[in-house]
Amino acid sequence: MTVTTPPPSDAWLDDLALHPQQRASSGPIRAARRLADFVITTPGKMLAMMLVLTVAVGAIGFAQSQSMSKRQHALDVLVQTTEPMNHSAHVLLTSLSQADTVATTGFVQAGLMTPDEVKAYLASIDQAVIAASDIYEGASELTRPEDQERIQNLVRSIQRDLPLYVAFMERAKVNQRLGNPVGVSYMSEASGMMRERMITSANTLFALTQRQVAVEMVRLNAPQWVPLSGLVAALLLLAGAQWWLWRTFRRRWNKGFVAATAAMVVALAWVAGSNFISWRSGVIGFEQAAAPLRQLTDARLRAQETRTDETMALLRRQSVAESAESFESTYQGVSAALDTASDAPEVASARRALEQWSQAHGELVSTLDAGRFERAVDVLMVDSADHPSASTAYTELDANMVTLIESARAEMRNYIHTSLDATRLVSTVVALLSLLAVISMWFGVQRRFREYV
Repeated sequence: MTVTTPPPSDAWLDDLALHPQQRASSGPIRAARRLADFVITTPGKMLAMMLVLTVAVGAIGFAQSQSMSKRQHALDVLVQTTEPMNHSAHVLLTSLSQADTVATTGFVQAGLMTPDEVKAYLASIDQAVIAASDIYEGASELTRPEDQERIQNLVRSIQRDLPLYVAFMERAKVNQRLGNPVGVSYMSEASGMMRERMITSANTLFALTQRQVAVEMVRLNAPQWVPLSGLVAALLLLAGAQWWLWRTFRRRWNKGFVAATAAMVVALAWVAGSNFISWRSGVIGFEQAAAPLRQLTDARLRAQETRTDETMALLRRQSVAESAESFESTYQGVSAALDTASDAPEVASARRALEQWSQAHGELVSTLDAGRFERAVDVLMVDSADHPSASTAYTELDANMVTLIESARAEMRNYIHTSLDATRLVSTVVALLSLLAVISMWFGVQRRFREYV
């Protein structure tokens, strides 16, 4: 009798799918348990420690490198844009004041201005135009939109008024050549516009850009406490890791970790030295150099205003004592500014010219008070055998102050360049030393790992 065997059934597969013997999540859980079991072993602890150290040292080195790179870029912007813009504001301010001084002085004597006076007047106007354009262009590089808008608005107001000033002065010159007294009125109108509007705006520009340079120097040369503390933390982590290796393997020194520690010590010393040089040059040295520059600039402007007041008093037939700017105040301000200047030959020459101007000014006051206007013209413009005229003394004083201002600016820029030089290569060196530290650590523990293979 033949027994028929039923065909095999796969119903058990359906039952297995509905009631699995092993949960889907058991694989990851088992892997996590194995990882936890491995971590509590000595090789696992060592591997976890190395991963933490690698991430920490690498992140700290990268952060420090990026911080120094950003600081160097900001100092480059300061050297190439912000400080030159401040210098352009200084040139704009002094050029406008000088143009007004030269133009008003040309009205003292009858006839045309001398070729030297025309050349000086046109040169001052040209310098003012160029400086205004440089400031407007440099303002576009500023990071704060409100400062950018304010500076550009001030420049635009000066650029609108400058053609009007030149037109008033040209009309005044035409009337002077024709012998019309109304020329003095046009000149007074132009000079008033220059002082009340243009020089006021230029002075605001100069103060604003000067403050920006000072603020940036303090900000960019302050010690980097957070990055420095990161490097110190990296050294503490390396010290703790070496202590654990010593306790675990009873070996006092690990050459790889010693090399890594040395690399981080060099990085810390390099960054700390760079910060110290930047702080000393950019904060202390910069302020010491910037103070004489500010005082010399203010003194030169006051001297220019006083010179214009002398001329206006003669043209209006009034006493110099009635002018808005007292000569005694100007004398004290210029003398104090010269005290802050370096021991240069120009200082002695400027003091001599200041004394000669003071002597001529005293004689000018007495002649104007006596109503001797023809003699006052000679005192103001014509050299005598005993002493130079007020014009000659002032011109010599102004030339010496220009030289002193240029020297003070060069000294100030030297401190900025010193701060910039202190940041060069720091970011690259710190990044390379951090990479060297990571590589040294892994080389240092490879023998310990081999003991468990």
